[in-house]
Order: sequence, then C-alpha cells, then structure tokens
Amino acid sequence: MLQPLVVGLGRSGSGLHLNTLVRLARRTTATGDPLVALPAVGCDPRAGDLRPLGMPGEVTAVTALEQALRYVDPATAVVHVCTPPRLRYDLLAELAGHGFRRMIVEKPLAASADELDALIRLRQEAGLDLVAVAHWITSRLTDRLRRLVRGGRLGSLRRITVDQHKPRFLRSLATDGHPSALDVEIPHSLALALDLAGPAELRAARCWDLRCEDRGLPRLGGAHVELEHRSGVVTLLRSDLGAPVRQRSVVCEFEGGTATAHFPLSEDDDHAQLVIAPCDRGTAAPPAGVLDADGVPGLGHHVFRDDALTDFLDGTYRGFASGAGVGNFPLACATARLLCAAREHCAVTPHARAGSL
Repeated sequence: MLQPLVVGLGRSGSGLHLNTLVRLARRTTATGDPLVALPAVGCDPRAGDLRPLGMPGEVTAVTALEQALRYVDPATAVVHVCTPPRLRYDLLAELAGHGFRRMIVEKPLAASADELDALIRLRQEAGLDLVAVAHWITSRLTDRLRRLVRGGRLGSLRRITVDQHKPRFLRSLATDGHPSALDVEIPHSLALALDLAGPAELRAARCWDLRCEDRGLPRLGGAHVELEHRSGVVTLLRSDLGAPVRQRSVVCEFEGGTATAHFPLSEDDDHAQLVIAPCDRGTAAPPAGVLDADGVPGLGHHVFRDDALTDFLDGTYRGFASGAGVGNFPLACATARLLCAAREHCAVTPHARAGSL
C-alpha cells in the first residue's frame, strides 16, 4: 500500500483529494484489496485552523513539510501537490530533494512556459513519476465520447463546445491562488479537447473581470478559448465564473449528429448523462441509450454512474504500485503549453470589465 501526503489543504487538497482518498481506502479495504495506507498526511501552514479532517486515525494534519517527514516515508508515499500554480516548481524540487518520487500534481501543471521547461528537466533528472490530475480524461463519460469519435458512427467530428460555468465569487474574493479564469476550469476542458481531437493551435483567448457589488477582480470573471486542431476540428471553451447556475457540458458536433455530454456537477451526485442524436432528430424525447458490443454508445439518452476522481486516483495508485505508471504527462505538457499561450494572448489583449457568453 502507498501512503498519501497532500500538500496544500484548500478546496482541492482537503475537499477533494483527502476526502476521496479516505473513501478509496475504506472501499478497497472493505473489498479485501487495500490500496491506500492511512493515515493520510495533510500539510498546510493553516492546518491548525482547519476543522478536523476525516475520522480519527484517517488523517494527520501538519503545518510544515519537515513535520510531515515524521509521519510518512518518501519510499512508500504518493505526494498530492495541491498548492497554487505559481508555487509548484519550488515545492516539487524540495519534495524531490527529500526523496519523494511519486507525485500527483493539480492542474495546471505550470504557471509559465519557462517553469514548464524547468519541471520537465526536474522530472528527468530526479526520476520523478509525475502525474497530472486529469480525471475528466479517465472518466466513463469521456471514454464513451472517445469511443464515439473513433467508432465513426456519426461520421467525422467537426466541432467541440465546452461550457463550464459556476458562481465562484466567495473563493475568488478569499484566495489569490489563480491569477485568471484560465487557470480555474479551462485546464480540464482543454485537456479533454486535445484528447478527443488531437494537437491544436490557439486561435483566440480572452478573459473578463468578476464584478460583485463595488468590487472587481481582474480577469477572474470568465474566459473563452478557441482552438484549431490539426485534425480540422474547431473547439470553443467557455467558462463563466459569475454564472448564477452550474454547468459542465460538452457538445460534440459530428457530420451526422451530435453528442451532448453532462459531467456530474459536484460530489452531491456522481451520475453523468450523454444524449446522442442524429441531425434529423425531431422533437420527441430520445430513448434510453445502450452500448453496442464494442462499448460504442448508441442513439438515445444514457445515464450512468461516473465517480471520475475516485476512479482516477484508484488507477493512478495501482499504476504507481505496479511500476507501470500512468503516462498522461505528455498530454499535461501540451495542455500547459496551450494555457501559457492563452495567458500571453490575454496579457496583450485589453480585457473587459465584465463579460458574457
């Protein structure tokens, strides 16, 4: 078994990673196939001010990496790096210096092209087994989209539109970890587009301010990114962080129809939905969808469980334990480079005080 060390106990580290790891440890232990060794160790300078995490014996919270080394052995540890992007490289170098080799890094992988190049060198020189968080890519919903693209049932893929909207006022006002809306939701959808449609070039990018009462937060209101893939597919990524409602949807337009995918919105429900329709579908409700013998989804409305983060961590830990690895680093680098290009484009483009879709 491998023991988790989660560095950074904000929303991602405590609310997602630690909670998911504890559930995964309970589940695999109950089935007689233990995978995660508890207690998980959470490290953050604010750890003393946080509410208790997990049940007694499941999580140990410390305020510094030196303290964490008392509770975890680098040889049998998996480090989850959940700090803001601008703090990533120095922390990864420090962890490597202590002998940690297995690392899961939250998105985006790096905050600049120079930092990404430095991280690639560090990975090679220190022999790091480094995995970027990419649970959208390994989700059951994305697997069905991928099978649909490759199966050709609806013809060639022509366009991808991703909408990731949510009200993010409180977190944006309380923290400064993300410099713009490009760093919040866009990394998930950007990696998804590259996975489905292949390498791409940036066509356009813009951000706008988040407005609330008499305050404005520059570039945190939302973002649009447009891509042109070498395959001929065009992608539009849209994220509104001042939206009144939540949405995580992907529309894939094919020559002969559309596939509309809805990712689970939060940990409150782990079901995904996929609606596949031909171009000439009328107004009747689509029938319940089924999979063919090759797992390619057919026409209709598919509803299924998709606990993507748990499945991602399960697969990653098993890859670490077997020595096989996960192998998503090239995709993570391609995603980070396009994000850097989008940041540079937005830096020289006047941004709006407010934006809309």
